[in-house]
Amino acid sequence: GQNATYNAGHHGNALLSKFPLLRWENINVSSFRRASRSLLHAVMNTTNGKPIHIICIHFGLFGVERQRQIATLCDRIDSHVPHDAPLIVAGDFNDWRGVAEQRFSQHLALQEAFHTLHDRRARTFPSWLPFLPVDRIYYRGLRPLSCERLLHAPWPHLSDHVPMIATLQL
Repeated sequence: GQNATYNAGHHGNALLSKFPLLRWENINVSSFRRASRSLLHAVMNTTNGKPIHIICIHFGLFGVERQRQIATLCDRIDSHVPHDAPLIVAGDFNDWRGVAEQRFSQHLALQEAFHTLHDRRARTFPSWLPFLPVDRIYYRGLRPLSCERLLHAPWPHLSDHVPMIATLQL
């Protein structure tokens, strides 16, 4: 999902899948021109034919901006994802205080994979000394088998965030 284009390239959200994507849409949730933000919503086919909805996000730095983006995400899920459909919402929430988590839990029945398995939030920023928990992998209709931070080379050198990886089972 391309969010911004520059002379030297572009940036945005990405979703890599070994299963075919049935459809996808990139929804602009930017509040400011200087910081392009989006929700990349895809529907992935699986080997058993049950589609999984996946939303990749990168939310803003300011609380007011994030509140609007959270509301847009909730509206999107309410209007486009059946309540019984498996769902993954992952990315940089920039929500180090965990404000979104209560709303996601109560309104969308989402749980956070790292918190479920380790009873704490994953610290992922900055990658050279991670102390802020800003990246999350939320799910519903799936069972988390593992969720870890990729702390060893080359991963922390590829981004200013420590990447996370989760294994979820239908």
